[in-house]
Amino acid sequence: MVEAYNYYAGGFIPKVNPKTNVHNRRELKNKYKSIVALNNANPLAMISLSPETSNYALDVKSLSMELGEAVADAMNSDQPGEALDTALQLYNKLLTRSDEYGQLKNKPSRPGCELRKLVSECADELTANGIAVDETGFLSKKVDGLDSVPKDFLGKLKEKCEYMSMNPMEYVEKRVFSYAHLHRSDVGYAYAQSVYTGMFFNSYC
Repeated sequence: MVEAYNYYAGGFIPKVNPKTNVHNRRELKNKYKSIVALNNANPLAMISLSPETSNYALDVKSLSMELGEAVADAMNSDQPGEALDTALQLYNKLLTRSDEYGQLKNKPSRPGCELRKLVSECADELTANGIAVDETGFLSKKVDGLDSVPKDFLGKLKEKCEYMSMNPMEYVEKRVFSYAHLHRSDVGYAYAQSVYTGMFFNSYC
C-alpha cells in the first residue's frame, strides 16, 4: 500500500521495507516536530527545480533512506556481514551520485563532503574493523566474513541518513532568500510555511 501511494503521488518508490518505515501516531508526531524545528533553523531558499535538481533531491532522499535501513540492520544483526556489505555499497553509490551532481553544477560535492569528513574522523575504527578507505573516501571490505562492525561510525552515519532523508533539499543548488531566527527555535518565517513547499508542489513529499 505504501509503495502504491508513493507511486501515484509522484513515482517516488524508495527501496525500503514498509514495516520499518511506516510510523505510528507517536513516531509521526515526533517526525513532524523534527521537520518543524528543521524548517525554523534553516534559511529560506529559492530553488530552481530543474529536472536534474529534482532527480538529485529524490536520489539523495531514497539513497539515504536505503542506507539508513542497511546501517540499522548491520548494527542490530548477530551476523551483520551481508547488511554491512549492502551499507557500504549504498554509501559508495550516494557518494558517486553526490560527486556527479557537484560536477554538473561546478560546486563542492554535497553531501559527499560531509560523508568524507565523517569517514576521515572514523578512519581508525573503520580500519580496525576490516574496512578500507581509499584516497577519495570510498569504502570497501578488506576482510571477508568479518563479523565486527564499526558501531560508532555506523551510529553517526545513521544520524546523517536521518537528516538527509528529512531534508534532501539542503543538498541542491539554491539561493538563500531569508535567514532564519538564529536565537529562537520556536519562530519560523513570516511569509513561508515550509522549506519543503517546492517539493509539495511537485508531489514529491
